[in-house]
Amino acid sequence: MDRGAGIGEMTMTTRKVAFITGASRGIGAETAIELAAAGYDLGLTARTLSEGEAHEHGSWQSNTTPLPGSLESTSQAARGKGAEVLLFRSDILEPDTVLEAAAKTLGHFGRVDLLFNNACYQGMGNMQRLLDVTPEQLRNIYQGNVLTPLALVQKL
Repeated sequence: MDRGAGIGEMTMTTRKVAFITGASRGIGAETAIELAAAGYDLGLTARTLSEGEAHEHGSWQSNTTPLPGSLESTSQAARGKGAEVLLFRSDILEPDTVLEAAAKTLGHFGRVDLLFNNACYQGMGNMQRLLDVTPEQLRNIYQGNVLTPLALVQKL
């Protein structure tokens, strides 16, 4: 975890605050950088904290090849735009990790003005024919794409 002030210490800021899931690469990372440039401080979550980490992202078959991007690289770019940034490793299949990150962001900044539920389930079952999807894969799809994002909306 990377943070400016200690968690539990509230930072009074006139800047708006955004909380973004899936901010290690792609749309989540680019949105974080643009919001930083627009004057937002950020609470960022993703599975990938540091470059080169391997996480499951296969759709038809298992694939854990490291993908480019990380929370640390997103944070560096956002800080370059003037944002204060909190980083939290979380996994949408483990909703408590996401909700804890949201709570710590609220505790630090005192509010969240914008929630971007960008993270989505990446794994087996996403591209299979419906009749080939296993109950476990279906649980993962719904947990990551419906239940965790809903819990986060209710929290913030």
